[in-house]
Amino acid sequence: MCGIFGYAGSRVECSPRDMEKALSLLRHRGPDATGFVLGPGWGMGACRLAIVDLVAGDQPVKNESGAIHAVLNGEIYNYLELQRVLREHGHRIRSSGDTELLVHLWEEHGKALLSHLRGMFALAIVDDRTQKLFLARDRLGKKPLYWMRSHGGLFFASELKALRPVASSWVVDPKALEEFLTFGFVPEGSCFVRGVEKLPPGHWLELDIPTGEVRIAKYSKLEFAPDPTMGEVEATQRLGELLAEATALRLRADVPVAVFLSGGLDSATVAALAKRLGEEPKLLFVDLGDGGEKQRAIATAASLGLSLDVLAGAQAPSSELLPKLAEVFDEPLADPSVVPTYFVAQAASRAVKVVLNGDGGDELLGGYRRFLLAAAASVAGQWVLGVGLATYGVVFRKLWMYRRFRDGLRDVSGGYLAWGPVKFTPGEVASILGRDVRLTSFYRILEQLPEESAINRLRALELFFFLPGDLLVKMDRATMACSLEARSPFLDQEVVRFLLTVPPTLLLSKFRTKVLLRKATRGLLPDEVRRGPKRGFEPPLARWLAGPWAGEVARVLGDPQCSLRGFLRMGALDKTLSRLASADPPRYARAVFTLLTLEHWLSRWG
Repeated sequence: MCGIFGYAGSRVECSPRDMEKALSLLRHRGPDATGFVLGPGWGMGACRLAIVDLVAGDQPVKNESGAIHAVLNGEIYNYLELQRVLREHGHRIRSSGDTELLVHLWEEHGKALLSHLRGMFALAIVDDRTQKLFLARDRLGKKPLYWMRSHGGLFFASELKALRPVASSWVVDPKALEEFLTFGFVPEGSCFVRGVEKLPPGHWLELDIPTGEVRIAKYSKLEFAPDPTMGEVEATQRLGELLAEATALRLRADVPVAVFLSGGLDSATVAALAKRLGEEPKLLFVDLGDGGEKQRAIATAASLGLSLDVLAGAQAPSSELLPKLAEVFDEPLADPSVVPTYFVAQAASRAVKVVLNGDGGDELLGGYRRFLLAAAASVAGQWVLGVGLATYGVVFRKLWMYRRFRDGLRDVSGGYLAWGPVKFTPGEVASILGRDVRLTSFYRILEQLPEESAINRLRALELFFFLPGDLLVKMDRATMACSLEARSPFLDQEVVRFLLTVPPTLLLSKFRTKVLLRKATRGLLPDEVRRGPKRGFEPPLARWLAGPWAGEVARVLGDPQCSLRGFLRMGALDKTLSRLASADPPRYARAVFTLLTLEHWLSRWG
């Protein structure tokens, strides 16, 4: 796991001191070693977090002739199998890790090397023989890769902050601002800084160094292809096998490994599989004051005979945390769960360098309550209080819940803009900004959604929009800020490919989400954990905003010197917040947190 930085271009002048400065901004991602190499018209470097091959695994790496160089952020989990094959083909490999394999795989396969990699990665390769720079990113976007043109060349980095010193300009992109206010994150396809790009998940980029010509292409296609002949027994068995294999690959490390335990089903499954595979990982739980989650975490640990460290997380953090989060998430991210995620990453990093988590389980297996809403809507149509709601056990305890469901029936996105992680609606954002709102990245994804199932349309939005834009960014930046590597068995490419073939009817039933996983873990986990409801990793945000953060809320919304006043129409914003406070209190809290996040980002990076 590392932070990488580099450039290429015949007119770029970048000194060793420039490389050192850029890499110093990424040292939290890899404090164990720093290295770089400069060539004719190019340079690349890496800060390394040593996980595999602690002695000989430093970067950059080169092939036997010294003509091919590479850096890697991430982990190639099938590195042992690839080593064996390359050695059989006569390659001389000096290390026992994964990065060096890239230069030899490039010799063997060129761009097709990507089809041989099983893992999470952002990589860069320079081939002096052809004068090409090659960049690539993993299939789901677990590892970040930013790039931009500046000073006559192309620069790339693991985090936005490393590009700032070499940028020609640094201003907020208006389209990205629209999307951030709507969703609380900046989706793939956008960047909060104008002129900077994110290489999309599952894509490669090739730069011809002498001419500056850039080519970008997709190498991985993940598509929904439900198999109508697949039965429950077959699906359950295959899911269990693939998750066990994915967990085994992610336990490969030359340092101790722990598991983030949320009290929910996904992380408990990972912990149970690790124990079944003969490991004894430490379990880490953040107590957010939800007694049910804590009891399930304790029950999981007891059933597995593993130690559980319970970390305090319910007490409101000081408002001084907000500028720290702006530093960590150098694109603004207003997902409230960044707070407990960052806390547990800090705690874990004091004991281990690697953690496994349950990320991806809800998105792939239908774990959110909005999946039940989508199922009910597809049955009920406009009969909101009819058979569909009864069939899927949907009960509205509050008026705002009913209103959201009703709005979702009219939503062209299939309910996502009403039921998903929306902070301000598109109409509210248009009013606050005083202009039409397009949400280009969101609607680009919407055009590509499967047509055959409302459930799969929602799963596709979770997998290709929410996951890479929010969840994976949150986990990557929070853990890497603490020099900690996070691995996600549910997001193994083979697990994902299989689950895209599972009929959605096997994922949900009356009153239950994630039915397939609940059945696959029978005998593996206690019944109270397998059958427990989805609660999420949500902190008591409203309580924090009304308590220790109240002064910060008043400052941001009332101070005429606040930066966000240069972007938002405060009169329209005040009216929107006043209405939300009574009509939809949970969304009001999320909206205010979004504004706090924006203000601190503008103060730090704007």
